[in-house]
Amino acid sequence: MAKLNYNVVMHGVSGRVGDLLTFIQRHGKTYIGKIRAKGDGTVSDKQQAVREKFLAASRYAKGALADPQKLALYKEKAGSGVTPFNVALRDFISVPEINGFDTTLYTGAIGGIIKIVAIDDTQVTEVKVRITSAAGVMLEEGLAVLNAETQTFDYAATVANGVRAGSKITAFAKDLPGNVTEQEIVL
Repeated sequence: MAKLNYNVVMHGVSGRVGDLLTFIQRHGKTYIGKIRAKGDGTVSDKQQAVREKFLAASRYAKGALADPQKLALYKEKAGSGVTPFNVALRDFISVPEINGFDTTLYTGAIGGIIKIVAIDDTQVTEVKVRITSAAGVMLEEGLAVLNAETQTFDYAATVANGVRAGSKITAFAKDLPGNVTEQEIVL
């Protein structure tokens, strides 16, 4: 889509010109594009899944803007030409990421610290940690706490793990819309 710089004749124009061009106004700027050809109306399963996800994202964004706390957060994240609605929509569609584990302070003893780096385009609301023994027995599960200094989510072990080698640590990062990402490492 082309962007029209200030033009006395075309300034503020919106709509269609025949079956060739369409003019759109966004944030005080005029954009010109060609009119897309209409398909035969059939929709694949993949296209339908995308439509349903977008509809759910749209519902979430509308609801988020009705919540004063979420609205404030999304307004803060919105930039030039981006509305809080668009930020909320993107937040629903994107999932949080787990970018790493630091297990150097976890020896298997009670109080050992596991650090998890989890990020999101808006906000990670919680990180849950599960420790499973090498034999496959779940030893413990709980919430990690955000460490403001290191910007990691830190989990202090509450159960002794006698055999650290082969143990699995699984982290679940959750964002504001409720999307959850899971990542596992084996010690």
